[in-house]
Amino acid sequence: MLIILLHAATGVVLAVWGLLRAELGFGALALAGIVVLALSLAALGAVLARRALPAAAGHLRWDGQVWCWVAPDGRAEPPLARLEIALQLGPWALLRLHPAAGGQTFWRIASARAAGAAWHGLCVALAAHAGAPPEHRPQPPGA
Repeated sequence: MLIILLHAATGVVLAVWGLLRAELGFGALALAGIVVLALSLAALGAVLARRALPAAAGHLRWDGQVWCWVAPDGRAEPPLARLEIALQLGPWALLRLHPAAGGQTFWRIASARAAGAAWHGLCVALAAHAGAPPEHRPQPPGA
C-alpha cells in the first residue's frame, strides 16, 4: 500500500510539474487542488509507514552463514532465509526480510546514521549475502 501511495504522490507531483511547464493556463484553484492531493497522499503514506515499521530499533546479525534479526530487547529471531534491499536511497535502505522457518515476511529500515562507520560494510554484506532467491514455480495453466 505504501508503494502504491508513493507512486501516486510521484504521479501527482510530475503532473503538477508538467502542467506548470506546459503553461496550459490552468487556474490557481486547480493547481492548489493538485497540491492538496499530493500532500494528502504523502501524509497518508507517512501514517501507513509508521504503522508498518516498528518504532524501536533492532539490528541485523551475520554469523558467516545466515542473517538473524535481533529485536530491541536483545532477543534473536529465527534465522532469515533471504533479505532484499527493496529500496536504496543513499543513507537509507528499506529491507524486506524473509524468515527461514517460513514465517511472515517483515520490513525494516537500515540507516547510515544508525550503522555509523559500518554502513559501507553493511551495504556490501547485504548485497553479497542476501540469500538464495525464492524458487520460481510456474503456475499451471488456468490457475
